[in-house]
Amino acid sequence: MPRKENIEAVLNKFGKYVVQQARSNLSKKSKNVSKELYNSISYDLNVSQAGRSFSMVFKMADYGEF
Repeated sequence: MPRKENIEAVLNKFGKYVVQQARSNLSKKSKNVSKELYNSISYDLNVSQAGRSFSMVFKMADYGEF
């Protein structure tokens, strides 16, 4: 597997892990009443065409910051 695909696979695995942990924290702390915040947690991974730059953004409902 070429280097770009390796990096992309690792970053996707990391993104899924962070989302899973954030959702787990909501559930463990009984903060998952409406599931709106739970369902809004996601990430976007952007890879340049040449595969030389990567960016990852985690997203959630605005009130999740609090």
